[in-house]
Amino acid sequence: MKRYFLLLTFALLIQMLAKSKPANQQVRAYKTDETINLDGVLNEPVYKNIPVKDFTQKIPDEGKPATEDSEVWITYDNENLYFSANFFDSKPETIDQNLMRRDNIISSDWLWIYMDPYNDDRTGYFFAVNAGGSIADGTLYNDGWMDDSWDGIWESKTKINDDGWSVEIKIPFSQLRFKEEDNMVWGINLNRDIKRRNENSFLVMIPSTESGFVSRFADLVGLDGIQPKQRFEVLPYFVQKAQYLVHDSGDPFYSGNQYKTTLGADFKIGLGSSFNIAATVNPDFGQVEVDPAVVNLSAFETFYDEKRPFFIEGQHLFNFGQGGANNNWGFNFGSPQLFYSRRVGRSPSGDIPDNNYANYPQETRILGAAKLTGKVDETWSIGGLSAFTERTYATLSNNNIKTDHEIEPFSHYGILRTQKEFNDSRQSLGIIFTSANRDLRTDDLSNNLAKNAYTFGVDGWSFLDTSRTYVLTGYLAGSHINGSKDALVNIQEKPYRYFQRPDATYITLDSNRTTLGGFYTRLALNKQKGNFYLNAAIGAVSPGFENSDLGYQWMADKINAHTVLGYRWFQPDSTFRQKFLYFAHFEDYDFEGNNLNNGIWMRGLLQFLNYYSIGMIASYNFEEYTKSLTRGGPLSKNPSEYFVEIEMESDNRKDITFGIETGYQNNAMHENSFSFETYIEWKPSSQISLSVGPEYNIDKGKRQWVNNFSDPYATNTFKNRYVFGDIDYKTISANIRLNWIMTPKMSLQLYLQPLMSVGTYTNFKELAQPSTMNFNEYDNVGSVSYNPEDDEYIIDPDGNGPAEIFSFSNPDFNYKSIRGTLVYRWEVLPGSIFYLVWSHDRANYDHPGEFKFGRDFNDLLGAETNNIFLAKFSYWLDL
Repeated sequence: MKRYFLLLTFALLIQMLAKSKPANQQVRAYKTDETINLDGVLNEPVYKNIPVKDFTQKIPDEGKPATEDSEVWITYDNENLYFSANFFDSKPETIDQNLMRRDNIISSDWLWIYMDPYNDDRTGYFFAVNAGGSIADGTLYNDGWMDDSWDGIWESKTKINDDGWSVEIKIPFSQLRFKEEDNMVWGINLNRDIKRRNENSFLVMIPSTESGFVSRFADLVGLDGIQPKQRFEVLPYFVQKAQYLVHDSGDPFYSGNQYKTTLGADFKIGLGSSFNIAATVNPDFGQVEVDPAVVNLSAFETFYDEKRPFFIEGQHLFNFGQGGANNNWGFNFGSPQLFYSRRVGRSPSGDIPDNNYANYPQETRILGAAKLTGKVDETWSIGGLSAFTERTYATLSNNNIKTDHEIEPFSHYGILRTQKEFNDSRQSLGIIFTSANRDLRTDDLSNNLAKNAYTFGVDGWSFLDTSRTYVLTGYLAGSHINGSKDALVNIQEKPYRYFQRPDATYITLDSNRTTLGGFYTRLALNKQKGNFYLNAAIGAVSPGFENSDLGYQWMADKINAHTVLGYRWFQPDSTFRQKFLYFAHFEDYDFEGNNLNNGIWMRGLLQFLNYYSIGMIASYNFEEYTKSLTRGGPLSKNPSEYFVEIEMESDNRKDITFGIETGYQNNAMHENSFSFETYIEWKPSSQISLSVGPEYNIDKGKRQWVNNFSDPYATNTFKNRYVFGDIDYKTISANIRLNWIMTPKMSLQLYLQPLMSVGTYTNFKELAQPSTMNFNEYDNVGSVSYNPEDDEYIIDPDGNGPAEIFSFSNPDFNYKSIRGTLVYRWEVLPGSIFYLVWSHDRANYDHPGEFKFGRDFNDLLGAETNNIFLAKFSYWLDL
């Protein structure tokens, strides 16, 4: 590990030659008192002002002038900012007018507007309109990263002309956050895309060998005397749902849950022009698109993306440990996700006693939530969120007697985040605090949940040279939880911790513990620009760190380090448009000093002149220890292994595009896996697109965990038998999307995900010795028999020996499902949207361990179905 410390120490001594920052280009916005008719026809007197004309290519011929002329005007009145443009085209018949749903960005003829209203050189907004009138928008952060989760309320209109196309855009000042001043200066950049040439030209073009984006913007001047009105937006909504679900005919709860009506409202209140308060009453956190079907054979929780609008908007403000650098490499160690918003309103966690029927809610209702986001000035951002969830009960029916059983306590979740930048954003310091507090009134919940959970973190960055080529980033987070002894035992036994390991030496399970704490830290160096690339990091997370009450956690007890070296060729040659190649070495240790990961990695990409590309990833891991294989048992070993993946993509401008990805993995124990996935997208017209993405995976393992069994005669493995089996595991799935975009504001979208996943277990065995890869196969040292009546395996682990016979259920599985949604969306007025949704799913589990595609597909088609129909209307009021 010393070499990583030496590398980071050496980085602190790097001093590059100073480069003075050139004076920013200036773009003028013109004040108008006349009405601009938003029709795409540029015939108002304001267009006699001098437009912005000079655009420079970044792709395909970096540094050369744009091949077609452009004219852009920026004007404003007391309430709105206007962008208008004429885009001349020598081949107007080739202008792409593809329609797409908002933020579903594909290759087209676009105008992109990038603004930095705070002029902080780090954050901002982007707005985009294509020639067909489709739009996209979002926020900018970390000097160029983009987040399209924000949806502003703004309008645009395009028109195709004989000599090109034109556009007019109106953005209310109330939608933007900025610091009010008499003579404001904002950052501005413009980008025109021409699809047929795959040309991207910019007002301010940043060379590929350079870094930064927002910090390079031109100055937008002339915005004088703006006094936007006080912002107060209300978004009331109405939802009517009808559910037709698989159920028992005698279920007394079914009819009462079949038809539901929900009313509520979201609020946005502006505090000046810099801050925004978002609040919600009886929020609708329903998801329009279903989560993907997943078969999880690991001990770790599946991560799902957030899809609820209240949490999505501005979520990057709560990111921790990711700012400053334009690349953050993980290699089995990522920044801690201290805020995982799907914890708020999650599925209840309490168990229920035996019953005839149960009405068990699938989510916890959020009583109310509020969020504050904004900036004190161009260097200081603040974000906060507070949410209360109700005490949740399951209703049980036993012999027609109904009782309530608490399954989730009344809870509060809070987060506070602030970040301050210094010295022209060369340094930054941020702080974050999160809390989860529960009112635990039952033994069942007290024995399973922490009563209070807190995290606190500090993060930041510092550029090491005046040219901002090298940046050092880092963070330190701490956690503290408290609860009952039983709850702390459960937390100590989580799969990323396993304090119960019988061979543990650093920290062991303490059944009297009522608190737990730990830390999570990392220091990283990144080279921001240039052909040659360097990234290195060292980090550690202590065994007691715990943030899963409001965050998402998948590791603890780890010391990690890596070094990445690479070279990027950005300029085209006679064959390739661009190339890059990276090499890396990484290592992991736990706090006992066990080597948990030690490998080398390589990735390369070649993009041809015709915009097709081919890439490869390859890695080799040396023999290493593993703590997770025995699920709380002793250490064992992973054999050395290699992995190769090849991917290819076509030119995404074509009407038919495709991509292919295939991978192969093998190790010294001859466990192997193969994966193949592809996608094909067809755009038969400007309004319709169809994409199909099938996937096929085969895994052949020899160490798939089955269960752990106590046995006093298993003296070699701490009086427990850790049972495994060979597994033959096949998965076939597909993601299918059909989009019909009738107008930029009206669409019909179909999403389907069929899945078949079959696993067959054979050759049962047990770990022979801790810290090894040695196993005792029961067919050789004892006996294995199958009882078809009870569908279980009976194991004699030592033949004529004294050990007792034990059994376990047949672990074979055959899971088949289809999930999908059909969504009609109509933006009736700006910000006011009407939805009609049909959600469908079905599943079948017949013939475990046997894979026959035709039979399994017929079983799935014959399975009982769940159908949910939903109508929703939300109306935006700007008060």
